[in-house]
Amino acid sequence: MTQLEISRRSLLDRVCGAFAFLAGLAALAVTVMITFDVLMRYFLNKPQLFVDELASFLLVLIIFGGLAQTFQRGGHIQVDLLTNRLSPRARQFVRIFTLSTGIAFLAIVAWNTLISSLVAYRLGRVSMVLFYPLCIPMLLIPIGLALMALVMGVSLFKELGFRRRRGMESQKASSAESAH
Repeated sequence: MTQLEISRRSLLDRVCGAFAFLAGLAALAVTVMITFDVLMRYFLNKPQLFVDELASFLLVLIIFGGLAQTFQRGGHIQVDLLTNRLSPRARQFVRIFTLSTGIAFLAIVAWNTLISSLVAYRLGRVSMVLFYPLCIPMLLIPIGLALMALVMGVSLFKELGFRRRRGMESQKASSAESAH
């Protein structure tokens, strides 16, 4: 791996880590806000209207902020009942196919959600209680999906590079054998 590839990888790791950290902070904030709301409702009979709205906004960050790092760490659910029975070469082909399909799907969804958030911005859509622009939480969706697609793209290139290296090693081995 070249120094440029290492620095790019490190940057991607840092971005994924930052988004996951923000998602963790958002989860903590939601917990504190809901606890505060419950206590205010129970003891003072004064529910906090902003909590439901802000918690919904932060939930988007929790979900889409942690996607990429979860993928990097192998935390997404994998059903390997069939793939474990395949040969390593067939398993790699399935992995390349699923990564390619996943990247295409994420690109389509990210693009459509980006358009939706831009429409919300142009129309000036705001939340009902706090009146913050809805395009802000809506933008977290395409950003999180694009980051996930980028991480999947890195995995795809690794798979393709590995396949190419194995092919080259096989060719070198067969040329060495034919030379003897």
